[in-house]
Amino acid sequence: MSALNTPNGTVYEMKIIADGLSNLGIDGGYEIVTSDNPDIVENTAAEELQKFLGKGGVSIRIVPESKSTGMKRFLLGLDSNLNAIKHFGDQGALDIRNVSAENDAFHLKRIGDDVVIAGANPRGVLYGVYAFEDFVMKDVKSGELDVRTIPSFRKRMSAPGHYFNSVNFSNEGLPEEKAAYFSRIGANQIILFDLGVVGTPYCKLQTYVKSDVFPFQPPSVHDLQAKLKSAGTLCKKYGIDVYFWFEEPVIPSLAGGVEKYPPEALGTVKRPWGGDKDGLDRTLCVSSPIVQEHYKNMVKKFVREYPDVKGIAFYNLDGSSWLCTPALCPRCKSVCKESPPDMHNPWESQAAFVTLLAQAAREERPDFDLRFWGSVHYNENIEKLLHAAQGYGSLMSFWNGSDRDIMIPENGEPDRSFEVSLAAAKERKVPLYGMIEFNNLEAIPYSLPFPFSVCSAIARYKQLGLKDVMEFAGPIPGHNPINALVAQRFLWNPEQSPEKLLADLSVEQFGVRGGELMYKAWKEIKKAFDVWNDDMRFHPLEGSLFFASLRCCSEMVLPDVVSRYNSTIQLYSRVEPYRAADFEKLKESVFLDKMMVMSAHLAAAAKVAKEAVASTSDKEFIGICYYRAAKTRPTQKEYAELNYAPIAIADAVCRQRCDVIRAYQLRTAIEKCRSEGDEKSALEKEKLYLDLVREDIGVQERFCEILTGFAEMRPCFTRTSRTEPEIAELLSDTRKKLLSEKFRMENAASLLPEQWTVFAPVNRQVTLEKFQLATIPTEIHTGNGTISPRLVNVVDGRLDLNPFVGGTGGQRCAYVFIPLSLSEEENLAFGFGADWWFEAFLDGEYLCDTMRTGNMSCGYSYYDHMKRVHLAKGKHLLSIRVISGISGYQLCAGLFPDPDKNAK
Repeated sequence: MSALNTPNGTVYEMKIIADGLSNLGIDGGYEIVTSDNPDIVENTAAEELQKFLGKGGVSIRIVPESKSTGMKRFLLGLDSNLNAIKHFGDQGALDIRNVSAENDAFHLKRIGDDVVIAGANPRGVLYGVYAFEDFVMKDVKSGELDVRTIPSFRKRMSAPGHYFNSVNFSNEGLPEEKAAYFSRIGANQIILFDLGVVGTPYCKLQTYVKSDVFPFQPPSVHDLQAKLKSAGTLCKKYGIDVYFWFEEPVIPSLAGGVEKYPPEALGTVKRPWGGDKDGLDRTLCVSSPIVQEHYKNMVKKFVREYPDVKGIAFYNLDGSSWLCTPALCPRCKSVCKESPPDMHNPWESQAAFVTLLAQAAREERPDFDLRFWGSVHYNENIEKLLHAAQGYGSLMSFWNGSDRDIMIPENGEPDRSFEVSLAAAKERKVPLYGMIEFNNLEAIPYSLPFPFSVCSAIARYKQLGLKDVMEFAGPIPGHNPINALVAQRFLWNPEQSPEKLLADLSVEQFGVRGGELMYKAWKEIKKAFDVWNDDMRFHPLEGSLFFASLRCCSEMVLPDVVSRYNSTIQLYSRVEPYRAADFEKLKESVFLDKMMVMSAHLAAAAKVAKEAVASTSDKEFIGICYYRAAKTRPTQKEYAELNYAPIAIADAVCRQRCDVIRAYQLRTAIEKCRSEGDEKSALEKEKLYLDLVREDIGVQERFCEILTGFAEMRPCFTRTSRTEPEIAELLSDTRKKLLSEKFRMENAASLLPEQWTVFAPVNRQVTLEKFQLATIPTEIHTGNGTISPRLVNVVDGRLDLNPFVGGTGGQRCAYVFIPLSLSEEENLAFGFGADWWFEAFLDGEYLCDTMRTGNMSCGYSYYDHMKRVHLAKGKHLLSIRVISGISGYQLCAGLFPDPDKNAK
């Protein structure tokens, strides 16, 4: 589209609308006619049309049909509630009467002077208004208008549950401009998620309603209650079904404290990760009558108090929600006759719990939907689970039966868990929602464009006979992402050509030359993703595989990469033991080869996308912009920058991931050679390994340069896909990794003394003042007594704190003091690693900490977190407060000469 003389997107949009309406002969002589008793969504449609016409300088009124007097009308409604639409249907001028009300279909047609927008349901009327707006915005010269559309998929997309997005439901609720955006892209359902509220376990019923059975549970969070009720009201206005994501039963330590619950309410789980030193944890026993009464009470209250919430999406066996292990709980053992007795995923107690929740909800509201994610965690017993569970209104499953993904391999076959879920849904005559992420996932950078994969996934689900799909993460409205625009069109018509759709869209958003280049970038991304078009079930694009993802900085390529990588694979195998063989493939050369091919294509995509930025105009505006909270429509160049940035990040991170796998394989080979007494081969591989570390340092340095450039592009969020603090955090993490690898190359011995002073266990609420951290205290007062110091000899800077606190368990606290003395002033660097949080002070002054993020890595090395310092000659004192994780408790600390003598 051509530009105006002034680069103002709002003025540009108003002119396009005015010209389009003029071409259609739409003027102030029209009126918007609704039925005498319109649905709330039909009212929204009328108001939306009125606002749109107003932008083009046409101001008209909205009237019910009984009061309509105009000769030229916009007719909005259904065949069943608007006489004029029924009349045109009787004449055969409209074709909507026989379309099922389950479909959001519409027929938009000009009949004489009337513009008719007839829907198969109220939502179809609103979508018909959007279709009219799109028609006008295309600046058509002809007055012909006849668009009849029946969406191929009934339920489409969902948002904004992206819990890794810094702005989400937890901190802002659902503003109306975002609800309007989701409606505009054809999303007729959303799933809300409340991760990130400090002090509140996420996605728990206790956050939204108060238990009459366990009244001591923490009070519900009023702010979140209000946000959920507001979201329900807003979404009802736009015809969007609201679901909330719940994970139960809750771990009692996070819901008032284990000691407050009666013994008959508690059970024990052997967790695949977390828990005490043996992996054990206490949980609410769903086979306990008092716990069952508690959940019936909570569910019924929730259904009553949130009438605009359509249902809940239910999931557990993760985070803070676990079932009893049958062998460890007499009640569950008596219920679970066939479930594996020693596992964390008994299907019989799960089926009983799902049935209880669903029946309690339907006693309050018969159409309340419990959507159950039953395919994950139950591969071997999925048939038994889904047949035993009663009352669920829908199921959800991803193609591979495990976590979500952004693609479906073209040559792969669905996992049996998916197939069993599909068969169970057909048998129960309930929907199966095919899970897929069209926009965001923890595995990729924000709003990474991969439109070909969007089309391919939709086509695959269409082939499998699905009518309903769902996202969990959803689009970020402020990015107006390409993927959401593509999903909108392809979910309605998956029979169209992806190539033509994307080629046309690229020109519309970036101009002719910029569009050609960005289309090439998308093709390269397709080639990158096509690497996984085989029977490999798990790959870097899948959710939860954080250690292989393209989202953020990877692990360091330090020697402990072997233990880190192996422990991560073991953890995933404990969670899903039936997929252990698939997880083991992530260690193999075949996996590395595929990663390297993907990396090459992502590099090519980043290169051509950067060229697209240079080729686009900073005076012309993008053709489609559905998010109206933005002050102005982006220029083609700004939008090209927004699309380039996540590709560049994915490229850089993929290179890092490849280096990690290469380092893992080299270090594994080195260990093997040494175990076999082949020192010569080991030394040859050591040389290759050091070359790899140097190469990775170069990768980190180039990534820092890219991020530094992004930080200067204001506003960062709409030009780089990340906020200024997010870029700063990513840049800081990369610089820390870079610093650690540079110090590792020096391989210098730590300058810290071997004798440290330990105070433990210390009440976590006790924090020492600055003057107390500047000298080693003689004792620490905790409120429950006095802690005396203990001198400890430490080998290689690694201290096991478990013996000082009487075993394992989360949130234990210790203070460690390390004196040091320098004969001359010097540039140095402290290095720290801790399981799990630490904060360090030097001579009483704050130095660094991981109190917000934790250690991030489970390898625990003093290369994990480096901090450069310039120390004066003389004596100094390093003071460290260490807080334990769930099952471990250790501290690593070192002090090293800075290889860069001029570093500040």
